[in-house]
Amino acid sequence: MSKSKHKSFNLPYLQHDSYWLSLFAESENFAPNISNELKEIGYYKAVDGRWVIKTPRQWSDIWSVTYSILKRARLADVMEVSLTTDSDLPMPESGERKKVIAIQTIAENLWLGEALHEERVLCYFQPIVGEKQKIFGFESFVRAKNLDGSIIGGDKIIKASKALNIEYMMDRHLQVQAVKTFAESDCTGFLFVNFFPGFIHRPSVYLEGLSEAAKLFGIVPKHLVLEFTRSETKRDMKHLKSVCDYARQQGYSVAVDDIITVDSAKTLVSDIKPDFVKIDSHALGSLDSQLTRNIISQIVELVHASGSTIIAEGVETEEAYEQLKLLGVDLFQGYYFSPPAPITKT
Repeated sequence: MSKSKHKSFNLPYLQHDSYWLSLFAESENFAPNISNELKEIGYYKAVDGRWVIKTPRQWSDIWSVTYSILKRARLADVMEVSLTTDSDLPMPESGERKKVIAIQTIAENLWLGEALHEERVLCYFQPIVGEKQKIFGFESFVRAKNLDGSIIGGDKIIKASKALNIEYMMDRHLQVQAVKTFAESDCTGFLFVNFFPGFIHRPSVYLEGLSEAAKLFGIVPKHLVLEFTRSETKRDMKHLKSVCDYARQQGYSVAVDDIITVDSAKTLVSDIKPDFVKIDSHALGSLDSQLTRNIISQIVELVHASGSTIIAEGVETEEAYEQLKLLGVDLFQGYYFSPPAPITKT
């Protein structure tokens, strides 16, 4: 995907060549030492009493110094800040005022915006295997590469996307990137991609990019598995069902993740009718426990009775793999086979 296409993100806080930072104090004047420190880094006092500075696109560098000054002066909790993009000095109310800590949180997570802009957000794949360890498919996981080559995990990326309020855009982007990465690799079988039905108000729009990518790269829709977590069921079940029904009408498969109780499996199998049900065998506890084995056996029986396929995640040892096979699990995923890893392009 070319860098020009990243502009479609319309990334907040990084999409313009310059910004204005405005500081609004409860008192019109700062103490002389604070005023001097702000002046030293380029701030000046506007006629309306604000302290303002025009920054380059990477405004977080100046903000970092600003935040240190405000924090030392114990002003971080009593001030408001606005970040605006006007080419000329903005009017006092032209930008939304935020608490200092809100701007600080955004600044701390701008690394994700830069990583997206520089195409350092990647899809890693983890294999899903059958009884004889034959590859059935892969699940896509998001990773980001730091400038020093180190890898940032998915949890930190998700947290940053929430801070920047780009979860919806990230979700759609990663679906398309997973399809592209899969098509350009040596991988075969089913591709499991995560999605969040709670974001979806118009499924046809939300899944548009995924549908176009599948068509472009010649991937059969049924081999694309849209996977959502059990936590999504805390939302409106009727809405969740309608989104899953629409996805299946378009030919996609549906999977539900993180099942750890018989009751949750029963509800989802009945209402959603997923093609795949994933249990987190590691979270369920030791397979040496009769209680754990009974829970898995009941879930397996329930899932098979519905005509769905059951996948055990978190398989970390050969012993666990063998025990889960005996309990009737169909497919397996975990570090025993491979961690999520970058793929080899053809």
